Amino acid sequence: MGATRRVKGTIRKLGIEGGVWALVTDEGDTIELIEAPAELCQNGRRAEVELEREGADVTIGMTGAAGRVRSHKML
Repeated sequence: MGATRRVKGTIRKLGIEGGVWALVTDEGDTIELIEAPAELCQNGRRAEVELEREGADVTIGMTGAAGRVRSHKML
């Protein structure tokens, strides 16, 4: 993932380390959402999320990619 990226997908709560919120992209990638606002954390909802990679190197979820939520809109 580059520095900033806008992706579409489905929000999922993953049962890793007590649960983390992630976006499963339309391409099938799973991206852990860091600092996701409460209104975005709705399992099964479709969203478009702008993610920033900076500061997202180490997470508790260990889902692979991660990104800090900069903005979002529900679809």
